[in-house]
Amino acid sequence: MDRPHTHLSDPSPPFQIHLPPVSPGTALPNLNLKHSVDSRALTYDGTVDENLVCPICRCPFVNPVLTGCDHVFCRSCILGSLSHRSLCPIDRLPLSDDTITKAPKMVFNQLDSLSVECPCCKARISRSTVENHLEKYCLDAFVRCPGYIEGCPQMVKRVDSERECLHFLVDCPDCSEEVEQIEMKDHRENHCTERLMQCERCDLEIMRCEEKQHEESCPEFIRICKWAEYGCQYKAVSRKHILHLESCQFKLIGPLAASLKGEISQLEDKVLDLKVQNELQSRRIKFLETGSRTSSDRPMDLTDLSLANLSVSGPTDPSDSGNDYLLSLLEAQQTRINQLTAELSDFQGKNTMMLFNETLPIKNELAELRSTQQVTCMHVRWLLRLRLQENQRRFGVGPGPGSSSGPDGGGFGNDLPLSRRLSDSTRDVTTKL
Repeated sequence: MDRPHTHLSDPSPPFQIHLPPVSPGTALPNLNLKHSVDSRALTYDGTVDENLVCPICRCPFVNPVLTGCDHVFCRSCILGSLSHRSLCPIDRLPLSDDTITKAPKMVFNQLDSLSVECPCCKARISRSTVENHLEKYCLDAFVRCPGYIEGCPQMVKRVDSERECLHFLVDCPDCSEEVEQIEMKDHRENHCTERLMQCERCDLEIMRCEEKQHEESCPEFIRICKWAEYGCQYKAVSRKHILHLESCQFKLIGPLAASLKGEISQLEDKVLDLKVQNELQSRRIKFLETGSRTSSDRPMDLTDLSLANLSVSGPTDPSDSGNDYLLSLLEAQQTRINQLTAELSDFQGKNTMMLFNETLPIKNELAELRSTQQVTCMHVRWLLRLRLQENQRRFGVGPGPGSSSGPDGGGFGNDLPLSRRLSDSTRDVTTKL
């Protein structure tokens, strides 16, 4: 679709309110009203997929149905078309009511997920939740007046339903005209003949009902220093007040005094809490003393735990039994919390030990692998160095005049034994590895 919003041009409201008659004195569970929403009159957010638009009314499907020729229409639209001519509006093939079936569930899901605008509060919600939103949650939707039990037949917005019935006449404080209390705000802002006034300080024209709010922004309003409670007596208009705050002599003392005031307030609260705890402890001590005195004369019975025995040691409050019961509950809960804390610490310790026991063998194996690798590297380096020395002796040193040491004066007689000895030593090392 080309247009950004899809809705009917019908000026009728997009929903209807069902208000059953209520006689005075009738009690209802709540003030909510049932709203019947016309989905065609809703304003849709963005462009609706053309596949979800009815070819007849050009609105998103409402209760879609599937024809025998695989076309989808709104149920009311296709039934209205068939009442005039038994032909499909698209391909002009014969069509009857018997061939119309409910559209697939996927079509309903896509329609329910369409984003629409709430007719009352303009919030963006899915189409399937509009009626429930209007009935229970929308603050601008109409509900029964809180005075319906006394016979008030009017409706109010949900945002005003927390107050008492406002359908009574009062005089406007500005023009003295009689209007209903529920319409007073709208009257003073839009319809009152005396709604406008001139500010006495800045000569700006403002609404009478917003005079208090204007004082916050009026540049000529007389303001006192924010540190006045700590001794500053400066007063000036708003436009000069900002300059004073930068040079105020109390700007250093004020925050410190405010901090001290807050600490004093906290200490007072703590003292109050300690006082309450002290009273509870005193009552508990009285209760225990009464029980001990009773047990010295005769065995303590269950009836001794009543508050009647507490009156012997002094005047008691009627709420002593409740306080003692709450105190016992709090002590039991504290004991249980301590037990759970100890169990949690024990559980954490066990988990830590279990994890340590499981990872220790892995660490040992890794250390052993590292040691084996280092030994292997050392042996390889030793073998390479040995082979290098052997090659140097075999090929790097040739026969010379001074190399003959045998009885025949030749140098080859001693080379073979040396080579054999070196090979034997190499073989021995290899065997050891």
